[in-house]
Amino acid sequence: MRPSPKDIKLKRAEGIVEILWLDGETSRWSVYDLRCSCRCAHCVDEMTGERTLNVAEVPDDIGISDMELVGSYAVKFTFSDGHDTGLYTWDKLYEAGQQFLA
Repeated sequence: MRPSPKDIKLKRAEGIVEILWLDGETSRWSVYDLRCSCRCAHCVDEMTGERTLNVAEVPDDIGISDMELVGSYAVKFTFSDGHDTGLYTWDKLYEAGQQFLA
């Protein structure tokens, strides 16, 4: 099991989400990349695993209007385009590491 976050910061002006993990690692993602990487049933076909979200339609300047912890395992973002059904688990966010580095 991956470490839990110690702190999660939304840097609105920069369009960045930064997570400081309990093991001392820090991960940073652009809000755009987080939105485009959503794996919920609205963004990815549940049967085939194919992406249904057209990332070309995601605004470059997309923001996050709300963040909500889900239990002790994930965070849910509400994006400025209204999307709010994706869960971003600590495991997946930690594994992704610097993949979405802005």
